[in-house]
Amino acid sequence: MNRKVIRRAGALPLGAAALLGSVALPATALAQPRANEAALEEVVVTAEKRAEGLQNIPIAITAISDATLQRAGAKEVGDLVQLTPSLQFGTRSTNVFIAMRGIGQAGQDIGSQSGVTVSLDGVPLLNHFMMNPAFLDLERVEVLRGPQGTIAGRNATGGAINIHSKAPTPDRDGSLSVTVGDRSRHGVRGHLNTAFSDQLAGRLSFQREVADGWLKNGFLGRRNDNTDIAEVRGQLLFTPTDTFSLRGLVDYTRDRSDPGFAQILGRADPARPTVPELATYIYPRNDPDDLTFYFNEPNRRDVESLRATALATWAVTPDITLTSTTGYIDHEIDLTDLDVDATPYNTARFDLIGINAKQFTQELTLTANLGERADLVAGAFYMRGESSEPLYLSLATFRNYLVYLPEETLDSYAAYAQFRYQLTDKLRATVGGRYTTDDKSYQMDSAVGGAPRLSSDSGKFSAFTPRFVLDYTPNDETLVYASASRGFKSGGFNTLGDVSMPVNRFNPEYVWNYEAGLKAMLFDRRVRLGLTGFYADYTNLQQTVFRLNDATQVRFPRVENSTSATIKGVEFEGEANPINGLRFTGAVTYLDAEFGFFCNNDPLYPTAPTSPSCVGATRDGQPLPPGAVQLEGNTLTQAPRWQYNVSAQYTFPVSDNLNLTARADYKWQSRTYFDIYNNPQNSQAAYGLLNGSLELASRDRAWALLAWIRNAADERYISQGSAGSGATPAVTGSMGLPRMYGVTVTHQF
Repeated sequence: MNRKVIRRAGALPLGAAALLGSVALPATALAQPRANEAALEEVVVTAEKRAEGLQNIPIAITAISDATLQRAGAKEVGDLVQLTPSLQFGTRSTNVFIAMRGIGQAGQDIGSQSGVTVSLDGVPLLNHFMMNPAFLDLERVEVLRGPQGTIAGRNATGGAINIHSKAPTPDRDGSLSVTVGDRSRHGVRGHLNTAFSDQLAGRLSFQREVADGWLKNGFLGRRNDNTDIAEVRGQLLFTPTDTFSLRGLVDYTRDRSDPGFAQILGRADPARPTVPELATYIYPRNDPDDLTFYFNEPNRRDVESLRATALATWAVTPDITLTSTTGYIDHEIDLTDLDVDATPYNTARFDLIGINAKQFTQELTLTANLGERADLVAGAFYMRGESSEPLYLSLATFRNYLVYLPEETLDSYAAYAQFRYQLTDKLRATVGGRYTTDDKSYQMDSAVGGAPRLSSDSGKFSAFTPRFVLDYTPNDETLVYASASRGFKSGGFNTLGDVSMPVNRFNPEYVWNYEAGLKAMLFDRRVRLGLTGFYADYTNLQQTVFRLNDATQVRFPRVENSTSATIKGVEFEGEANPINGLRFTGAVTYLDAEFGFFCNNDPLYPTAPTSPSCVGATRDGQPLPPGAVQLEGNTLTQAPRWQYNVSAQYTFPVSDNLNLTARADYKWQSRTYFDIYNNPQNSQAAYGLLNGSLELASRDRAWALLAWIRNAADERYISQGSAGSGATPAVTGSMGLPRMYGVTVTHQF
């Protein structure tokens, strides 16, 4: 097999690939005719805007099919940590914290941006509040690790997660699944697909699930972290000619699951007790082992999201294809009656924290084969984002004591191109680049104690992010590559800082990532291996710190371009089919993620002596307060040094018409810090999670009975934490999911 064939393995001619890739993507595992039935199937992805075999792309990428997601119990983006290397995930109320290779986000407001982007059917999401969508009727999920500054582009300094829905097909089929489980869980999901004519097909997907909460509020006698979600998606696929197609998608989601907001999990300082530990505390103490906490507000949430996408694909010639992706999302969140101090005391509460985000995106992409040796991807991208975050805080004696009404608008423009050239039959060079401009404006209308204040700012942030790759195929089943790429995360404005201070403006952060990788198929295609080594050099890293307002003596959050950081690591992925029906998958990540020279003040220890190397240190041109400590060498947040995941799945016949499939997924990681000070109190020690499932299905999969369990050992762990300050400092945060189990019956027709 020559080099040209290797490059096209698992892919389609460019015009057809674009039509299928943008409209009716091929299955994640595209079966190839073969004599060896235990051989691994070719995995097809569209990470570089064209349908291409996973083994042929010089990117660290994991692709997961819908069938694997369902058997592994992965229901949303956060569950991907069980199946993907180098990924971390945590939540606190509606805040979503995603990190890849140690890179996540600085703040928790509409002005902060995640270094990991999430896209739905080719449309990137505006902010992190939107980045944990429920999975419904998917084709596959692609997880790309490392900066994606050329094609994926927007803010992807850590990586990108691309979610692809199943598109309408000419077939007439459907499915219906019913789930029951512990905590009174019951749900239904399914799809209907039909062809209305030779040119028009439609698909309707839906899900509804409810369950009692697993976090107990012992004071109010109610539960939080329940499930109450409904989603419906309608699609039409219009193909008037062999060279043109138009796919329209509308998705509506309503999620009224009430989170626990933030609970007192323990001491921030071993020497200082928390409020529930004081002798004057009259209520029962929290019991994290029993998932029981005591607080006097219900912590309610209501999420409503409307998403519309139009994908048009035109094969101009057999070698040139133009694709248009248009997206609109209206995402509304209302958090009401939120407990501030996480105790039964009636000191303060958030009457409302709202997150209102609207976005419009338009992307045009041209893919072209330029003769026998060269191809090109080029495009332009535009995003318009409008965000607001109304916040009302009331004290026991002063209603609406604090009112924040921040608004931010974004106009983002980008143009990109990537050119690949076959230098020899075995050696290929790739050169790409993207130029991005983010034009932002910010306004804060606020009142503190009834005193109004209005502030505003605006700015443009631009960057060029190139990418250079050499890849080499010593034989038909092996790819070796080396790359250098630059990533960029836009600057902006901290929308929840101290309104009495000047607007907190921060600058972009940048990264140069150097990577070398190996991908190989071995043992007659029974084994697939991937090995990646990387070195990332970050500058102007955005971090949230706390400063003291000298006039009010109140500490406030501030986002600063604090420091540099270096991240070194190795990732190993493997998949094996030793015999027909038995499959093993796994990954191991070693990560060394450290801050460079970094002086800052820890609000937990305000009277600490200033580190000698921090004497005279400044930040944003201003001297740091006394007590600045040296954080050089500290580990980045959400960056465990070691993590691994392993899965085993075995399918075997139990009768002429029935197959039994057993599956287990285990994920382990070493200690994870939740703050830049590496406070061991505000961290999660090493732990592992085990999921499992057992499925009995007919050979044609018309019927299937799936019994599943998540966190089988009922491990207690923290998904996200924050250390307080003052006389009774506590670590507050969110507990991870406890054990859950149930059964799902599915009928496909």
